[in-house]
Amino acid sequence: MAGQDEAKALLKGAYDMHVHSGPDVMARKFDDLELAKRAVESGMSGFVLKSHYTCTADRATLLNRVFPQIHAFGGLVLNNAVGGLNPIAVDIAGRLGAKVVWLPTVDSANELENVAGQKDESKLPYWMGIAREMRALGIAGEWIRVTDEGLKVKAATRQCLEVMAKHDMILATGHISPPEMAPVVKAAREAGVKRIVITHPEFPTTLLSLDQQRELARYDVLFERCFTTAYTKKIPWEHVVNNIRAIGTSTTILATDLGQTYNPYVDEGLTYFISKMLEAGFPARDIERMVSHNPGAILGQE
Repeated sequence: MAGQDEAKALLKGAYDMHVHSGPDVMARKFDDLELAKRAVESGMSGFVLKSHYTCTADRATLLNRVFPQIHAFGGLVLNNAVGGLNPIAVDIAGRLGAKVVWLPTVDSANELENVAGQKDESKLPYWMGIAREMRALGIAGEWIRVTDEGLKVKAATRQCLEVMAKHDMILATGHISPPEMAPVVKAAREAGVKRIVITHPEFPTTLLSLDQQRELARYDVLFERCFTTAYTKKIPWEHVVNNIRAIGTSTTILATDLGQTYNPYVDEGLTYFISKMLEAGFPARDIERMVSHNPGAILGQE
């Protein structure tokens, strides 16, 4: 891997906006404390804690007291565990200081429709075992859509967006379908949401064409391109590189989506990602923009 020393230098000051740490209902490689300790040791500036099932704002608040050298941020994912498209949950999360709200992920109709019927158990998502147990118990809840069949944004979605705007929270698109993204992003702007992130546009169930990304870029969004997507061979590294070249480093955030027991630690994964960008020929200033400036700015740190 090219440029390890330079990659480690560029890691200093970085923010990872997509981390799955413990405690969680799924096994994780590290907990919040180990994550923060490694972030401090590597010189990172901060990270966002993501759980598919619970609000993480309270955990982030405690981490910031224990590790004042870094900035930990919490968030909320609008899955069935918090009532789905539930403006009350968004408001409470906002009052707790949550920075990011993701639209549905594990309960998104788009995600579930894509994994339904897969016979190769090794390729099912990490969380599918829990979903199956909930279905067996009769408590799984509905598959969530943020628009109707005509792609009109639902009233419940609009309510959630209005509460996000009230608390100046970041909207992240989660695992909603590509056709839903433009209507929801437009509705978010109309509701007064100032900061919007398109979640892993290279991920198989949220895969966006360049034309779709260009359309979304009109709304002044950032594209969060995640390490695990290419690292686990869901898509070639060249695809990620080509997307960044076409859409631009000014609209790109490099994140990891790490926490799985079989994958690297966050600092290791982000260093690897930076090395791949150096190997692809991106200058250091552009990489710094993608790992430090862009996420720092949208998190309100610059």
